[in-house]
Amino acid sequence: MKIPHRLALKLSPLVEAARGEPLVEPFVEIEAFDEDQLVIASSHGRFVFDRRQRVVSEGGQQLATFDSIQTVDVTAFPGGRGERSWSITLFRSMFDRITVGRTYDDGEASVAAARIADAVGCRVVSLMR
Repeated sequence: MKIPHRLALKLSPLVEAARGEPLVEPFVEIEAFDEDQLVIASSHGRFVFDRRQRVVSEGGQQLATFDSIQTVDVTAFPGGRGERSWSITLFRSMFDRITVGRTYDDGEASVAAARIADAVGCRVVSLMR
């Protein structure tokens, strides 16, 4: 049975901690960063942060306005490979978060989160689990 991609993304950190291998290989890459937009590609999708319209979209669908994003959170998770993974999320409220991506590289996560926070106009919060 094939698991839907969105469900696999949510379960991947838990499966990795239990079995040692993720369901979805994490990666985060900055594709573009200029005065008009920031584009982040990851295992979670291709996110466009449009500075002119002040919206975040993924796959052509608007996910959030810049004003609704309170912080960009970088959260450490224990990894099954003996290394931590880092999740980058847009925090809108306690029950409303948008995961932009996950990576094993803390520097990569920090740079991506800083670029997002700069584009959106909010701060970065580092969390440990």
